[in-house]
Amino acid sequence: MGVTEELEALKGVARKNWKIFLSYKAWFVSDILMGFFFAGNALLIGLGLTGKRTSEALAELTGYSDYLTFAILGFMVLAFGMTFMSGFVWSIVDELYAGTLESSFAAPMRRITFFLGSIVVRLILDLLYLGVYIPLFWVIFGLEINFVNLLKGIIVLIVGAFGMIGLGLMAAGIVIYLKDPGPFVNILEMLVFALSGAMYPVKILPKPLQIMAKLLPYAPTTEAVRKVALVGLSKSAGEIMYLSLISIIYTLLGVLTYRWAERRAREIGLKSY
Repeated sequence: MGVTEELEALKGVARKNWKIFLSYKAWFVSDILMGFFFAGNALLIGLGLTGKRTSEALAELTGYSDYLTFAILGFMVLAFGMTFMSGFVWSIVDELYAGTLESSFAAPMRRITFFLGSIVVRLILDLLYLGVYIPLFWVIFGLEINFVNLLKGIIVLIVGAFGMIGLGLMAAGIVIYLKDPGPFVNILEMLVFALSGAMYPVKILPKPLQIMAKLLPYAPTTEAVRKVALVGLSKSAGEIMYLSLISIIYTLLGVLTYRWAERRAREIGLKSY
């Protein structure tokens, strides 16, 4: 298929998911409130543990002391990144449960078009939510964020997105093999949350878990975006270089792993193949 045909296919998949999303109108409310609940919880946690928003221990570990700003930036990266993994995986799971996986995969479009079409609505909404959250949080909570640096951090987030897409493709490939992928997906999502560094620095984890966190694309993305947003681009070269390397590796691994998994599924008749 040419570029025009792929874009039309992407639009078709996105339209289908948009209609499904609109059928559950409460999702809009829950999505918007989730950010405020997270920010409120982060503020309460900071106050409850230290009696104030700032933490000397956090400053020693990360170089910045405002826990609320630290947690909100982590939440935004995690929410954006989980869209890829959860979206890719659940697009397979939903098709499997509905019995439509074969017909969807028989459609004349690339797999990446199918996967991106399944999450493009969620990605657009995530970006819109960020456009709402950041100004409101800056006014309500007084976030210590330079907006120019924040825009640069969003560019770094895009670099990390390639690695998270790769991890999502790997997870989607694994799901094809499982008779009941639901538990696997839940465990994987909890693992990613625990190792993402969203709520706490990964340096406080046991050494083996620190290594695991560094080898996944989420924690490096979170750390790079935080440092760019709070310290500046020029002082974040090391984090950006490492994130770029991780993203390249996971992009390649994701494509190769998913292709192998689907080919094997077709050969030995796993799932609906």
